[in-house]
Formats: sequence, C-alpha cells, structure tokens
Amino acid sequence: MRRIFYGVLLLAACSRDITAPTTALLVTTGVSRASFRAGDTVTVLMTVFNRSGRPQTIGGDGCGFLRFEVTTPDGSVVGPDGLLCSMILITKTLAPGEQYSSTQSWNGSAFGNGPGAPLQMLTAGTYFVVGQAFPIGSDGSSEPLPAIDHVPAVIAITR
Repeated sequence: MRRIFYGVLLLAACSRDITAPTTALLVTTGVSRASFRAGDTVTVLMTVFNRSGRPQTIGGDGCGFLRFEVTTPDGSVVGPDGLLCSMILITKTLAPGEQYSSTQSWNGSAFGNGPGAPLQMLTAGTYFVVGQAFPIGSDGSSEPLPAIDHVPAVIAITR
C-alpha cells in the first residue's frame, strides 16, 4: 500500500503528462552568468539533443546550426541584435541519442540596431534566453518536421 501511495505521489509531482509523446529534439540553453549589466559580455551555450530513435537533420548557415533569441516573460522577442550570415544552407544530421553544442558571445544587445545606428541595449529586468535549432527534412524537403522542446535560461539584466 505504501508503494502505491508513493507511486501516486511521484506521478502527481511530475510537471508533464507521462503519457505525452517525447519530442524528437530538445534544445537547452545556459548563460555564463545569470545576472549581468547590459554591455558586459556573457557566453550563451546552446545544446540540441536528438531524443528520437531516428536521425534528425538541422539546418544552418554561415553563423552556425544553433542561435538564440531573448524574450520578455510575456514572450515578446527583444534581442539580440541581428547577425549578418551567409545564405548558404548547410546541414548536420544527428544520430539517435547524439547531441551538438555551440557557444556565442552576447553583450545584452536589443533589436533595433540598423546599419550606422547606435547600439541599443536591453533595459534592466528579467529575460529568457531561448536556444533555437532549425530542423529540416533529411533531403531538404518540407516533410513533417519534428517538434522541439526548449529549456531556456533565465537572466537578469542589471543597471
């Protein structure tokens, strides 16, 4: 009886439905410091995991296979400032269970910086840094693409 009680307690404590299917790809994001001043440089580490039993292909360009975006708690995308990348499509296929990681430096820049415009920085507050992977069909087609789970990093921009 005790085992049943603890089993039910464990199931109740789980944050996701145990009958829900696992997505093929998981992208996690970490930042070298959880709190920093806009203008200071931090390192953003993004990792994509192939959790499926099939190879999964992700696409990239001259800036790499993984990118990140910064959002407010309500989900509005506010940064980082755009990167200029080549338009050449490159692919990387992850075997079942394989992972790929990438790092990028970031200084708290926000959207809105055009050519010749002064650099805009995020204001003080709490933000989410969300890594992005771009799945593509194994032959470059638009076959049904796998769903992706994201584990963002929470950061605080200080004054």
